[in-house]
Amino acid sequence: MNKAYKYTLFTVFLSLVFAFGSMVGMNFILEAREKQMLTENGRVVVEAPVRAWQKEEDREERENLGNSDQENYILTMEQVAEAIGSWNSRTGETVHNPVVGQISMAEAIQKGEMWLSDMGIEANEQESDVHFVNATLGVPKQNELSGQLEPYYSFWTVQFSGEVVNAILYINAVTGKILGAEVSLYRNLPDKLPVEKLSLFVELAGLQESDTETVFDPDGTSAFLEMADSRLCAEMEFQRRQNGYFDLTQYGQDSMGANPDLYYNEYAVITYKLAVMGE
Repeated sequence: MNKAYKYTLFTVFLSLVFAFGSMVGMNFILEAREKQMLTENGRVVVEAPVRAWQKEEDREERENLGNSDQENYILTMEQVAEAIGSWNSRTGETVHNPVVGQISMAEAIQKGEMWLSDMGIEANEQESDVHFVNATLGVPKQNELSGQLEPYYSFWTVQFSGEVVNAILYINAVTGKILGAEVSLYRNLPDKLPVEKLSLFVELAGLQESDTETVFDPDGTSAFLEMADSRLCAEMEFQRRQNGYFDLTQYGQDSMGANPDLYYNEYAVITYKLAVMGE
């Protein structure tokens, strides 16, 4: 009886040792596997929403010039119209990194600064007024668009904000041309629509206006100009809005302690836009 009792106790003891050893061993294996998975290097490949530029003749022409940054890739008028039509009818944006044939963020910001200067939109004669710059690259979302799109469908949205001006520029990611803009002015407000800026906007966009005259709306707050040999047109709107102010909170500053001179009772908004006629 004692022998059987001792045998039973010994068997139970071995079972407990085996169970405990199995648990410890399994935990050790799991911890080792977890550590391996956390320390392993890897990457997830996500397909870009736009494809790289495919025209070899354009690439060779740029290389022959000896300066790939001198000029960006050239689009046909039909390609520009496709890009504009898609961008204007977008339901959203898919943000992505630049692909071959598209300008970088630094280039987009530089082109935006040059455009503001060429358009005579000076933030400050003494020093730069811009306190905040933001840039994102996106391709339009549309129900009828699927798969990878051509790189010229993408636009850089670059925002310059300062005490005197706030500008949102839409820059084609292939040509580097500003094809749309919304400029808010907080000082030196124009009294009327600066229509002469519309022709300059068209010229800086790399387009040519037609021989037809500029069309104005009855109240003189907007203008319309057709492009030569193209379905495109340029539009310009001018508004003076009340109770406008320059909001410092977007820069992380305390607006309660802001300089009262930065607040304005009125400001002006000038919008430049390219559109496809008939759409």
